[in-house]
Amino acid sequence: MYSTNLGLGIALAVGLGLAAVLGFIVSLFISNVKAGRLAREMAEEATREARQKMSQSSVQDLRPLVAALRDFGHESASDQPIRFDIRVPHEVVPVFGIEAELEELLSKVARYAANVMSPGATLQVSARVESGQAVVHWRDLDAADASPPLARFLEATQAVAHRASARVCERIAGRHGGRIYAAPHAGGALGLTLRLPLLGQAAQSTH
Repeated sequence: MYSTNLGLGIALAVGLGLAAVLGFIVSLFISNVKAGRLAREMAEEATREARQKMSQSSVQDLRPLVAALRDFGHESASDQPIRFDIRVPHEVVPVFGIEAELEELLSKVARYAANVMSPGATLQVSARVESGQAVVHWRDLDAADASPPLARFLEATQAVAHRASARVCERIAGRHGGRIYAAPHAGGALGLTLRLPLLGQAAQSTH
């Protein structure tokens, strides 16, 4: 009787162990199937976004987009009195992108600058071609220190509204194959720099 009960106990333990292993294998299989499905869905979503971006994008010259900030300065002169010093080259600064998004990025940085710079201060915005990239740089010409508030636009310690604007700008830059970050230029105070692929480089990156 004892040996019979012992045998049944061992068989039961083995059966439970096998059931647990089988359950683990099944759950692992299901997890892998779900992960594979999620990966496919993410890949399909990325492909759709890329196609959408391609369909909405066109050749853009950054010079008129940057120069349009002069109008922003006039519109905000009553409540956000900063001056704009716009510097654009004679040569085209061509990128492949969505005009509305690039305008949004430029205006969000300008609006942030108008909120944090001293009244009457001058925001210099320059566009240029450098090392196969289109570059836009923002600089507070009247900054009182080497790291003025303008350069802290992307920091996580900013107010919620400013952080939201900064994240939008980072997303737009990323969608266009570029980035925006704090950096000095020409020996001045720390400012903000946007780098985007030039038209030829942007076209190559899509293949």
